[in-house]
Amino acid sequence: MYKIALMGNRETIIGFKLLGVSIFPVKKKEESVEILNKLVKEEYAVIFITEEIGCQIIEEIEILQKTSFTSITIIPSKSEKKYLGLKILRNNIEKAIGTDILFRKEVE
Repeated sequence: MYKIALMGNRETIIGFKLLGVSIFPVKKKEESVEILNKLVKEEYAVIFITEEIGCQIIEEIEILQKTSFTSITIIPSKSEKKYLGLKILRNNIEKAIGTDILFRKEVE
C-alpha cells in the first residue's frame, strides 16, 4: 500500500494525522532536506510540503521531481501565502505542452 506524507510546521500539519497521513513536523532547512530524502527512499507515493518549508528547499524538490517517481506537492500553510505550488504547476505545464493553458489571459 502506498503511503502519504506531509512535512511542515506543526501547527499546519497536525490535523492531517487524523486522516492517516504520516506527518513530519520540521523547522530548519537541513532537517527538511534530510527528511525529504528519507521519505523518497522509503517510497512514499505522495509527499505534501507546506509553502514555508518548500521555499527553503525548492532546489532539492526540483531535483527529486526529476529523479524519483514520488509526487511532491507544495500546499499553502497557515501563514503568509507565496503561491509557490501554483508557480511550480505553471512551470510544469509550460514544460509539458509548451504553453500556459491554466493562467493565460484572454487575447482581446
